[in-house]
Amino acid sequence: MPDLSVRSSEMELMDDPSRPDSEFAEAYSELSAVNKHLGGIRAVERFLPENAKSVLDVAAGGCDVGEALVKSRNCRVVSLDMNSRGLKRAERTVPVAGDALQLPFADGTFDAVICSLTFHHLPNEACVSVLREMWRVTRRVVIVNDLHRNRVAHASIRILSALFSRSTMFRNDAAASVRKAFRPGELDAIAEQAGVPARVYRSFPYRLVVVAEK
Repeated sequence: MPDLSVRSSEMELMDDPSRPDSEFAEAYSELSAVNKHLGGIRAVERFLPENAKSVLDVAAGGCDVGEALVKSRNCRVVSLDMNSRGLKRAERTVPVAGDALQLPFADGTFDAVICSLTFHHLPNEACVSVLREMWRVTRRVVIVNDLHRNRVAHASIRILSALFSRSTMFRNDAAASVRKAFRPGELDAIAEQAGVPARVYRSFPYRLVVVAEK
């Protein structure tokens, strides 16, 4: 069993833009299923105000979270990512190429700014900067949804990916994502460093959600 007492700094295949388009397509499809069936979308919807009309999805990946929100809520979603492969999957959301570290929007542009399964790809210092940018461009709420680093989550995702995944990228990255993920106190520290008044919630089964309201 790996040491889960601290965040791992290992690289994931998804962090390598030179990987084939087919690998990203397979991984995006399987991540969409994970978010749908294993609590990723629910973790965002749980804290998203019912009357939020404009939402920015930062580092949207395959755009599946934003697409789900458009279907379930009466809102407009902008999907922002640096990887054009994922943005091509946008159907109901508005795709925008951009950097989470320098969001191309004015202060207070959106009712809600969300980010799912991205922070674990970043070192803590970058998480601080992205959270600060998210806080800048929201009018009301910031929601960051990521994985809870613990032994049960690590064992579960290893078993599920081995049994059900057909994606090379997903099988390689799934358990690594848990090893790179967070404990609640670590996310508290990131929010404090960013100057963002946030609380960290647990969301079934293996998610942590950072919520900050203005």
